[in-house]
Amino acid sequence: MYQVFVVEDELLIRQSIRNVIENMPGPFAFCGEASDGEMALSMMQDLMPDIVLTDIRMPFLDGFELIRHAKAMMPWLKIIIISGFGDFESAQKAISLGVDQYLLKPIRPAELIKVIEGVAQQIEESKQKSTLPRGYDQDEVQYALLQHYMQQLLYGGLDTSTLLERARALQLDVVQPCYQILLFHFGTEENDYRLARIAARNLLEQQGMKLHYFVEANQLAVLCLGPDTAALNEQAYQFINILRHELKELCPAVTTVVGNAVQRLSAVCQAYNTALDMLKRISGVSAGQVVDVNDSAQIAADLMELGNPFGEAFQQKLQYATAADVPALVDEVLDSPEGNRFGSTLMRYYALIDLLKMTVDQVSRATPGMDAKDIATRLSEQHDIFAAAGRRESFRQTAVELLRQAVSMKADTMAGVKYSHVISKAEKYVAENFCDPNISMISVAKYVGLSSAHFSTVFSQTLGRSFINYLTAMRIERAKELLVTTNMKLSTIAMEIGYNEPNYFSHVFRKLEGITPKDYRNRAQQEDQ
Repeated sequence: MYQVFVVEDELLIRQSIRNVIENMPGPFAFCGEASDGEMALSMMQDLMPDIVLTDIRMPFLDGFELIRHAKAMMPWLKIIIISGFGDFESAQKAISLGVDQYLLKPIRPAELIKVIEGVAQQIEESKQKSTLPRGYDQDEVQYALLQHYMQQLLYGGLDTSTLLERARALQLDVVQPCYQILLFHFGTEENDYRLARIAARNLLEQQGMKLHYFVEANQLAVLCLGPDTAALNEQAYQFINILRHELKELCPAVTTVVGNAVQRLSAVCQAYNTALDMLKRISGVSAGQVVDVNDSAQIAADLMELGNPFGEAFQQKLQYATAADVPALVDEVLDSPEGNRFGSTLMRYYALIDLLKMTVDQVSRATPGMDAKDIATRLSEQHDIFAAAGRRESFRQTAVELLRQAVSMKADTMAGVKYSHVISKAEKYVAENFCDPNISMISVAKYVGLSSAHFSTVFSQTLGRSFINYLTAMRIERAKELLVTTNMKLSTIAMEIGYNEPNYFSHVFRKLEGITPKDYRNRAQQEDQ
């Protein structure tokens, strides 16, 4: 399915293009629209479209600037310019930016369909080329040498002077203030690793990322270099999004670990080992997730700042509880605002590990003759912590079972969390500002202190849906309330919930609810009678 996004400041033109796309035969889906380049960039980074149709002259951010920024973040994008200006200068600039088609207004539907289908064919041809194996030539020799150098970086054993000397021989500029390792795991043995490796390698070359190494058939290590940790973090998450998008058909679940940023070339080896250890621990429960190794390091600090859902108050209740009381006590925690912290697989895993340790401690106290390691081994055989952390339901069940065993011996400590306070802060901000038409993923990311690429990954991974879908759902829920409880005009309701254009509001409402806002109001009134 090809996701198509439209950027056009003239409402009627945008509507007509939307209608053409929605009625096109074949694998095409209209995924969104915007009236200016700035808003479009934020939405596109969240929606990850395949094809973009954009005007040139628009407020805030013109079409050329939009294309330049969008191509940097999403290099796979196919761009179709729709413009009322056919001058040579505009066409020349479009070519320099890698625009795929240039259409002049007024646009005929048949012509638009033909152009979109042609661009889709280019995408298919590009996919075929990206998975074709290469021949053995001088480039392959150079590639093998680069792989060997990366291997030496990851596994250590060479001093910095030798590493720099070998980098110069390979014409590599590795002297940078910061380095960061990314580890990718391409899923189960059912996937075609050969094609995934070829596609990943071609993408790495396109992005100019020479320092990478295929550790195993289904595991890739990439070294990012940058001027500071903030720039490195943005580069890392942008590349993660690009690779996951490009490999989604070959490997639907690419598990990713973001390593620590280090300031020395010689420290890359230790950063790799730390990231590899994290990958081994999460690959069984977090397939397709993106995990930062800093998560584990910050858990204790976060708990001190935020408090512990299974903390002192919970333990006091548990102290006087029976095994029959445990399920209700666990549900009380999970249903509370603090329970939202367990939306992350990683945090559920850490919570279960701590619960396991607590249970081992209690059993050890009650049975002094037993070795704690033997108790831990027995409990681990009874409870598959890795598998249990994968879903909230299995997490609850295992937590209950462990606590029941601890209750018989009485209770002690617990817990785990990382990005929950960031998501809670973002949710609160959106709840207070979703009616602002200028709110965007970029503005919310800035508010919570993350890069937009990092925030997009964390948000969708934690809540199970993209930011734009979350924002849209909140706006539509408010619209439904206003439709039922007031006599406000549809245009007024649209403005009230952050949409400047009533027709687009109606389009989004119908897409989510299956009926128009007017029909929804009529149905609600009939049910009340």
